Amino acid sequence: MFRRNGDAVLAYASDRLGGHDAQDLVAEVFVVAWRRLETVREGQERPWLFGVARRLILQHQRLRGGDVALRARLHAQPAAGEADHPEPEAAQRADVLRALAVLAEGDREVLLLRYWYDFSGGEAARVLGCSTATFAVRLHRARRRFQAAYERQPAETPAASTTSLTAYTRGLQ
Repeated sequence: MFRRNGDAVLAYASDRLGGHDAQDLVAEVFVVAWRRLETVREGQERPWLFGVARRLILQHQRLRGGDVALRARLHAQPAAGEADHPEPEAAQRADVLRALAVLAEGDREVLLLRYWYDFSGGEAARVLGCSTATFAVRLHRARRRFQAAYERQPAETPAASTTSLTAYTRGLQ
């Protein structure tokens, strides 16, 4: 189970917490998995593990909220020199990250589970502990909010053009 899913759970935790804390969290996730191994259904390991990781991340964030928020803000800042001459793909990526950053945590999580971590609707619903229909509604609303946030960005770079938005949202659909 660890060989098949460890890297994906680590990537999810790293996106949310950062390096060392993410490694500790992954260890906690697989301790829980080891203790509850007989309750994990065959073929449902990945959504179950992400659900455990999500709950542990939320617990971790409640305990260390300020530190996590600071790390997230620093992570969103462009690297030195990146803002001077951004490549079109890098500029579009920055625009997408800015749009995601202004969304509520729930909207961001729905979009990332579905499109970044490539969960099906049913699997993402299991991660979040809701029905597939509820997840579909949340996803629809999150996509609308993302599109609105993306379009509200100032048109300082070519990546903020309608063409870039269309290309990106095509990937969301």
